Amino acid sequence: MQIFFDFLTLPPLVTLGADALRVLLSFALSVFIVNIYLWTHAKVPQKSFTDTLIILCMLISVVMVIIGDSIARAFSLVGALSIIRFRTAIQDPRDIGFVFYALGVGMAVGAGNPSVAILATFLIGTIILCMYHWHLRFGNDNEFSLEFCLPPDKNAETVYRPLFDKYLIYERLLEQRIKKTQQIELTYRVRLANPQEWLAFFNELSGIENVTDVKMDKG
Repeated sequence: MQIFFDFLTLPPLVTLGADALRVLLSFALSVFIVNIYLWTHAKVPQKSFTDTLIILCMLISVVMVIIGDSIARAFSLVGALSIIRFRTAIQDPRDIGFVFYALGVGMAVGAGNPSVAILATFLIGTIILCMYHWHLRFGNDNEFSLEFCLPPDKNAETVYRPLFDKYLIYERLLEQRIKKTQQIELTYRVRLANPQEWLAFFNELSGIENVTDVKMDKG
């Protein structure tokens, strides 16, 4: 019983309250980060990714509190966390930026610099919003994200290459992966020579034999 009352002394409760406030602050800031991500994301985001941003921000603040000024703890946590493997492919490079955005804010909160965390969250978020609206106003209207599937054939590129040469002035392969059906799924970033011909390009690509699941999004 005496141990229980010793635990309820003032200093531990003050420390516990401060740590709880850090977690709550990291949660509030991570929610702001997620809203910035939702406002500026071209496609419908995955809920698992937005939830992960919130969880990462809170967890990294807790990790920073645990580490404190101890180098030994830092190396111990690095060794413990090295067993984690991330196998989810991130298609949009912006997602990596938001991951580091959340991690940086969580680190600042956990390291005892709430003013830096708050300032960085709102300042970086404002800059991201400005860039988003800048691209909306002055961006290219003829750039698209293109996805389609092909059968597993070494010469598959010859099927769609003439159409690419006909309509496109720029192309960049973002991802190539094999689906469970053994089909090859290709993701391109493309720019049309004439933005008014996007529908004709889409229809002709969809009409090619063996080309399936054609998706074309602006953004």
